[in-house]
Parts: sequence; structure tokens; C-alpha cells
Amino acid sequence: MNFFSDIIVEWYSKHKRNLPWRYTKDPYKIWISEIILQQTQVKQGLPYYKKFIKTFPNFSVLANANEEKILKLWQGLGFYSRARNLHVAAKQIDKAGFFPRKYDDIILLKGVGEYTAAAIASFAYKQPYAVVDGNVFRLLSRFYGIKTPINITKGKKQFSDLAQKLLNKENPDTHNQAIMEFGSQICKPKKPNCINCPLNNKCIAYINSSINALPVKNNKIKLKTHYFEYFYFKMNGHTLIKKKTEKGIWQNMYEFPLIICKKFMKNENVLKHHQFQLWIDNIDFDLDSISVFKHVLSHKKINARFWEINCFNELPKYNFKKIKIDEIDEIPIPRIIEKFIETKI
Repeated sequence: MNFFSDIIVEWYSKHKRNLPWRYTKDPYKIWISEIILQQTQVKQGLPYYKKFIKTFPNFSVLANANEEKILKLWQGLGFYSRARNLHVAAKQIDKAGFFPRKYDDIILLKGVGEYTAAAIASFAYKQPYAVVDGNVFRLLSRFYGIKTPINITKGKKQFSDLAQKLLNKENPDTHNQAIMEFGSQICKPKKPNCINCPLNNKCIAYINSSINALPVKNNKIKLKTHYFEYFYFKMNGHTLIKKKTEKGIWQNMYEFPLIICKKFMKNENVLKHHQFQLWIDNIDFDLDSISVFKHVLSHKKINARFWEINCFNELPKYNFKKIKIDEIDEIPIPRIIEKFIETKI
């Protein structure tokens, strides 16, 4: 008897959420769901999954899609490298003509790591690979009282080996779904439902009152703060944007003209800034408004000011693209710019 697996699978059979990717063996749909749900809660990812599958029903359609269309559909989910990697991986699959069936081949897809490969292999093909995501780290560390940090090599191997040992080899798909769901719904990061947990009589953290101390994670990332001055130039129903081509979180998305600074400058210093002066040289304009928006990512905090500038004659394009203001919602833009645009509609 696999005590651990039997308990969580029984709980899962009664309490699992009704989610579309749990009712398919299509590796493409499972792959899409897993990539979307990386660092994303189910309630946020579900509508994106439905739109993505409707727009790109198979890997061939995705492979041949325009990257801007993919990024636009992904807009608001963050971690845009996931979307770019999806596109590259779809081309890998399309070139082969079929979705890979073996774990060792699945993990070669762009953007697919050990967890995602294990999820696809077990859910689509019922292969015996244990998944280890944040929910699994948390549940195992508490149940077994493991204090090894989960974000060091030793810890990752320890938890991976333990998860594989606990895996129900006959039904790895159900076991993997169950352990992640259990961690998500019962063994929550904050305020876990220990009273109703069917594992509580053997959970070391519960018995020792150390739930909040586990799992252990070394050196939490310190957020870096960035300050952006964006310029929303309004010219007879048009504005200027620029495609961000350099590598980074917003690669191949569009931004307004931008000045990056160490901290917000005084208003008069912004208007005197050499870059702004270059843009509006010999242009009649007035300042409509200034608004501030904040956006927190996994590794950085962005403070952005949007300068709304009315221009009474055309600005030179320089290296910008002129676009109709009412067409901005048709192109991929960072979420912080989308927040600003939403206030203008």
C-alpha cells in the first residue's frame, strides 16, 4: 500500500477542480496549460488557456503564427519569455511533424524543464515521472519535516528523489494531479487547512507546530526598483511607439518613447531633458497630464510616469512608429502601459 499516494488520490477524487486540461490526453493542450500555469494562478490562467487553444488549436497553427499575435494574446500574464519559447518549441514540433512522446525528447523543447516534461509525460502518456512544483515542495517539506532549502541543488535533488519514490507508478497521471491539487487547496502557503487535512496525523510540521517555517528557501530575491518616464505624444489621433528589440522581459513588445532614470526627476528637469528636447524640437505642444503607475514583477519593481503631451504639429518619427491611438489595443504592449491606456478609454 502506498499510504501517501492512496490518501491524496482519494481526496482528489472527491475535491478536484473542474479544469479543462484534466480531461484530455492531447500533449499539445497539456503543454499549453502547463506553460501558462507557470508562476500563474489557475483563476488567472484559465481564460488565457481557453483563448490560446481557440486561437491556436494545434502546434502547426501556433508554429506558423505571427509572434506579435502570440504576445498580444499573452498580454497581462507576464513572463513573456514563456510565450516566445512556446513559439520556438511549436516550430520544433512542427518540423518533426508530431509531439514528442518520450520524456527525454519532450525536455528538449524550448522552455520545457524537468517539471513540465514530467507533467506532459505523465498526463499525456502515463509515464512514471514525478512532478515537483511549488505545491509539491511545500507539501513534502511540511509532511516530512524537511528543512533543506528548496532552491539549492541539494534540496532540489532531495525533493525530486522523494517525489519519485512516492509516485504511484501504475497511475502516475492521477497521482501527479492529486499531489499538486492537494498542495494548492489544502497545504496552502498561508493559512493551510490543517484541521481538515487527511494527512495531519502523520505530518511532522503539523505535529511540531512548524507549518509556517516550511518550506525553507535561501536568499529571497531582492526587488530592484526602476524608474521610467514614458511620453504619450498625441498628434491628431496618432501617437508614437517603438518595438523593444533588445533581450529582456518585454522583447518584441511595443512601448512609448522612454527615458530611463535612477529616480523620478523634477517635472521641469524632465521637460528640459536633452532627449525630450530632441523629440519636440520646433514642435508646439502643451502638457495635458502626468500619471504614475506601479508594476511589480518577480525580480523588479517598476515605477512609471506617463507624460501626456498634446502636439499641435507632427513630431519627426526618428526611430519610432506612428500609430493610430485607437489601434494600440491591437499590438502587444507591457501590462503597465496597458494599465495607463485603460484609463484613457
